[in-house]
Amino acid sequence: MKKIAITGGVATGKTTLLHLIKELGFPIFSCDEVVKSLYLQPEITRKIFGLFKTLDKKEILKKILENEKTRKALEEILHPLVKEELVKFSKTCEQKGEKAVFVEVPLLFECGWEDMFDEVWVVFCSKKTQEDRIRTKSSYPDLMLKLANLQLPLEEKAKKANRVFSSEKPIEVLREEIKAILKEFQ
Repeated sequence: MKKIAITGGVATGKTTLLHLIKELGFPIFSCDEVVKSLYLQPEITRKIFGLFKTLDKKEILKKILENEKTRKALEEILHPLVKEELVKFSKTCEQKGEKAVFVEVPLLFECGWEDMFDEVWVVFCSKKTQEDRIRTKSSYPDLMLKLANLQLPLEEKAKKANRVFSSEKPIEVLREEIKAILKEFQ
């Protein structure tokens, strides 16, 4: 079974690509969705509250942007649990006889997880498009722009990828591109 990581920056179109793949019948996994579910678990929220003295997402985001040690401490709480869920998902898919799984990992290179995958696909867009999307979609655009700038630059991610997809194309064009590529996994 092939494991393909999908990565990119904040608001570059990773989730859009992931959903197109799901539409075509392939199993998908989103690290962001796992993190959201972890925030609902009492044991995890206690740890996060202990670290930040709040559960307000905007306040937590401010604190991790201000202090690398705090950001690392949050990652130490969340990342092992996300990885554990990912391993379970992969095993289940393998047992079902799936030919490929697609995993959205926003911080793939930053976490050093690239060796867990057979291929890395990067979803790319211009800096201007990324900033416009953040300003339009985010509840905290200024903070999300800072977060985007903390991550490995998109150009660097693209250099490390097996495939690069532009999310600035019309969705129909991207869908056809993905459909053609996914034939090799059927």
